[in-house]
Amino acid sequence: MIGVILWSSPTREKAVIWCEDHGALAYLQGKENLVIPAEWPEAGDLVELEVDEVADLRHARAVSLVAGNRRCELPALLREMSEKTVPARPVLRVIAGTDGEGLKERPLKVAAAH
Repeated sequence: MIGVILWSSPTREKAVIWCEDHGALAYLQGKENLVIPAEWPEAGDLVELEVDEVADLRHARAVSLVAGNRRCELPALLREMSEKTVPARPVLRVIAGTDGEGLKERPLKVAAAH
């Protein structure tokens, strides 16, 4: 399976991987789960991996970097995109039926947690 490293900590030997099957995230822990232990993946790297599910948690096994696909700027790009797409104020409306006049639109006040 192919995946993208979302978060990585070389000192703690841990990483979180988004997988192409859109299933749960996979967790990489320890160099023993790398094909080449000297190549710890960084956030944004494209990797090939096997997944082993233990107690509803997906563990990444046999992880190897896909050559030529380092994207260390990916986390910053995703963060920037999310900041641009979050609306400043949520807009929700309730459409209510009335007594023969058709539909009337009323604004709905929403408390948003930011």
